[in-house]
Amino acid sequence: MTDKMPNSLLITGASSGIGEALALHYAAKGVFLALSGRNAERLHSVAEACRSQGAEVEERGIDVADEAAMMQWVEDLDDRKALDLVIANAGIGLSTSKERSLHETTKQTFDVNVTGVFNTIHPALERMKERKQGQIAIMASIAGFRGMPGAASYSASKVAVKSYGDALRGAYWGRVKINVICPGFVESRMTEKNRFPMPFLMTSEKAAKIIAKGLARNKGVIAFPFPTAFAMRFLTLLPQALSDAILRQSPKK
Repeated sequence: MTDKMPNSLLITGASSGIGEALALHYAAKGVFLALSGRNAERLHSVAEACRSQGAEVEERGIDVADEAAMMQWVEDLDDRKALDLVIANAGIGLSTSKERSLHETTKQTFDVNVTGVFNTIHPALERMKERKQGQIAIMASIAGFRGMPGAASYSASKVAVKSYGDALRGAYWGRVKINVICPGFVESRMTEKNRFPMPFLMTSEKAAKIIAKGLARNKGVIAFPFPTAFAMRFLTLLPQALSDAILRQSPKK
């Protein structure tokens, strides 16, 4: 596997937040970016900004939960551009309400955050394995270190994809680079809805730089900021009764 900088990338959830910041970070002359997002207007704005930096951009409004559509798009992209890096970034964070039950919240969250990841990475992964070159990055979360009572559906979805990425890294070692990204609170359309203090909140631009640096180093788990990541890891070492008591005080999403 080569260590050269990626020049053919696919980023889902690129219309805002970390996805947008990553697209702009990598955009440069000679770079091909395939960007997807749910909001066509915002996605087009990001694509134009990337083009202004010299990148060739293909934008696609597509639902990552649509397996057939994603497979067709990813395979077509890879036929034309031989993808170097796929970042499965698309994700949602829903809360239960009078209008949306726990079952509905969990199903919708897993459709995007888990099934959407599978639909994004599986078509590319098999092709990268054959040519023994390429990199897959899965967007998890620091919430993926442990199930959070205040965000059961969201944290469970991130636990799932974090564990999946950890396993794939070993399974494909020496053929495809697999990395898991676990951010804390990052400024985005998702976090702007939160009505509780968000410690060590950082800009999406700073997050993108940390992620890109970690991917370049092929770091297995890119977890940040350090204080939040350390605290969550420490919680997993505590007796469950104690960690349960602490986490019951966490705010609801």
